[in-house]
Amino acid sequence: MKYIEQVKSIVLFLLVFLSLGLTFTIWNFTPKTLDAIDDPAPSLESAIVETKKIEQVVRPLKILIHGEESVNGTVNKDQIDSLLKSMNQWDISDLTLLSDEATVNEMKDILHDPARAVLYYPGAVPFPVFDAMMNISDTNVPEATFNRMVVNWESSSNGALAVYFVNSDSGRIYEGTVQLSDFGNFEESFIVPAEEYPLYITDESIGTLPIYVPEEPVDTSSYVYLYEETPMEVYADRLFDGTVDSLPDGGYTDNAGAFLERTEKGLNFVQSKAETTDPAIPSELVFNTTKFINDHGGWTNDYYYFGMEPINQEIDYRLFINNLPVFGSTVSTAIEMQWGTAEGEEDVFRYDRPIYILEPTGRTVTKDQASGSAVLAALSRLSEEEKAQVKEIMPGYELTRNSNDPDRLMIVEPNWYFKINNTWLKLTTEVLGGGPFGLE
Repeated sequence: MKYIEQVKSIVLFLLVFLSLGLTFTIWNFTPKTLDAIDDPAPSLESAIVETKKIEQVVRPLKILIHGEESVNGTVNKDQIDSLLKSMNQWDISDLTLLSDEATVNEMKDILHDPARAVLYYPGAVPFPVFDAMMNISDTNVPEATFNRMVVNWESSSNGALAVYFVNSDSGRIYEGTVQLSDFGNFEESFIVPAEEYPLYITDESIGTLPIYVPEEPVDTSSYVYLYEETPMEVYADRLFDGTVDSLPDGGYTDNAGAFLERTEKGLNFVQSKAETTDPAIPSELVFNTTKFINDHGGWTNDYYYFGMEPINQEIDYRLFINNLPVFGSTVSTAIEMQWGTAEGEEDVFRYDRPIYILEPTGRTVTKDQASGSAVLAALSRLSEEEKAQVKEIMPGYELTRNSNDPDRLMIVEPNWYFKINNTWLKLTTEVLGGGPFGLE
């Protein structure tokens, strides 16, 4: 018992020492950075070199499933990817030209009859590009293009599916065959999931072919993003081959007449020696430009193929968020390119693209969004001539700089857009509420 006081002193000393150590640790503790609510955007260093395969860039915007009594559809990326994964196992054969210039009624029958799924691409897809993503077993693949792929299981009792490739602009239709080893697997992949897809509706007075829109809003949230800009000199290092001179306005040039300049949150690169009046072979335009982007700037956000004009060798890859297209009147939201020829070699003539990288903050704001019924009602007030010219209607986003912190933040807000005379226009709140409808 004579050592009790000594033991107490030692224990008390250890407790005081431990307390001091814990206090020092707390004062000097640095927490780890919390993960963003959504997947973070790539860093500047990785984004500028991020490459993608052709199937990651050329994608359908939506898929509609036509039943006996209703049409269901989806723009959900996971659901579309699930269907595409199933289709990757297919072997498409016996590709033949069914009609060189089908009538509107013939296209309606193929696109909208029951027992078929329709994949909607935003621009014309050349068959060689499709063959690079999925297997066409035929030896000679045509250079023709399509923007709708139709899967018809109405007469599939013999284990074969009829597939149609429709160009809704020209009326050209190709037909092919897919031999199924297991129809039950196809039914489980394609038909059964569609029962849970949202309902789609149409107004046949709008457009030459029926245009289906989701009955309910797809998204009612506005999203706030942090953004970083890739320094111009990083792009200059990749775009110029020889000696580069800096310009007073922050741009660059070389001794061959090429120049690089800054735009609103984007860049414009022009190589005048590559200007040409020759039209493009559609498949080569896609292959050449996707390779060029892979080598000269990367896919810094999600950009998908959105359309082309082969006669001018022009092509458009648009920014997508939540698998919906993004538009902007003041901020660049698309990679736009014009291909050409320089010294006998194919090369880029013009290259416009955003230079920002978006990173989700996790902050959202709920916004009222019109229903598909309201959208169709608004467009039905167009003149008969204008209604006939409407090609597509879809939900999307508008990207703007945040007014409270324009140097660091951007915001995307859900809106409805429609395509008329090859131009995408936003449906304003005033018009959707029954206000006057004027087209510029």
